Amino acid sequence: MAEGRDLVIEAGEEGATANLLYRADLVHDRGIFTLIVRDLVRGTLQTTTVPGRTVAKIPLYLSKLDLQRH
Repeated sequence: MAEGRDLVIEAGEEGATANLLYRADLVHDRGIFTLIVRDLVRGTLQTTTVPGRTVAKIPLYLSKLDLQRH
């Protein structure tokens, strides 16, 4: 997905578009997890190390966010 471009929403109304606001990457290098978040509106970048136990809980966090939508 290209930065700053519109993307088509897979769920919801057909043909709806949305602006990409943030982009997040989780990198694992030599036993260290690093979260990289790009704010595409402001043009900023933030990085932080993330414990492995937190990385393992990401599916749980995403499920909780999904439940809050319903």
